[in-house]
Amino acid sequence: MAQTKYTVHRNNRIYLGITGGMNFSAAKVVKDYSLLVTTPQSSQENANSEKDYQGLFKNKGSQFGLYFSYSFKKKLAIVFQPAYQNSSYNYRTAYSWSDTVNGADFALEMMHQQKVSAVNLPLLVRWDFTVSQFSPYIQGGIYANFRHQAKKTIFYDYTINEEVDKKTADRTGETDFTEHLLKANFGLTAGVGFTYFANYFAISLESNFRYGFRSMVSDQNRYADFTGLSMQYLDVPDQLKFMNLDIQLSVMFPIDNSISLGILRKSRH
Repeated sequence: MAQTKYTVHRNNRIYLGITGGMNFSAAKVVKDYSLLVTTPQSSQENANSEKDYQGLFKNKGSQFGLYFSYSFKKKLAIVFQPAYQNSSYNYRTAYSWSDTVNGADFALEMMHQQKVSAVNLPLLVRWDFTVSQFSPYIQGGIYANFRHQAKKTIFYDYTINEEVDKKTADRTGETDFTEHLLKANFGLTAGVGFTYFANYFAISLESNFRYGFRSMVSDQNRYADFTGLSMQYLDVPDQLKFMNLDIQLSVMFPIDNSISLGILRKSRH
């Protein structure tokens, strides 16, 4: 007996669901800042005062939220995915001093960890390549991001070797970094994914990239020591833009005024 093939009934249909997953963030330096003024006598570590930012996949976070979509064509839909997102970015600094009178040297290497929580509001247009049960798609649109809170911790050791092991290094307490960041950001987002449609629900796995347009560090509060760490660890934030890559799983259910909520239809071919 031949296996029955189905197409997906999506036209004029609303989907409601939940979504969650992980994300990776990166900071793009617009302008760097430092509390130290270098001189010809400065050591090599102090002369290069630029921060060493970790790459995208070394800054992990998570998100969870809701999924809304309206399919106004068989393959075309509008998607809204409000989510609460926890993200992070990290950078390394190092300083050393030489006491020529007493013949003593001092070195300090630090990894600065910033964790940021925000409400993320992406609005996308989604295009499905098929109307079959297994449907790959692309999507793109705009997003707004509203900061909730931010925390900062510094991990440090006394050997400058371009590496700070967070598991073994000394650390400061977690401090409030919120007022150093602006409250809102906006930008562009685009992604790819695939959906499997069952008769009464659908499951999607997707990845989206977001790029924020605003420089997010508050110039007004740059030198305000809200964390209590600036003077002790010679730290001042650079001006930054943020980008983010997420991977998330969504489970959706059709919402319809008709008697039957079934998604699938028998294929005519």
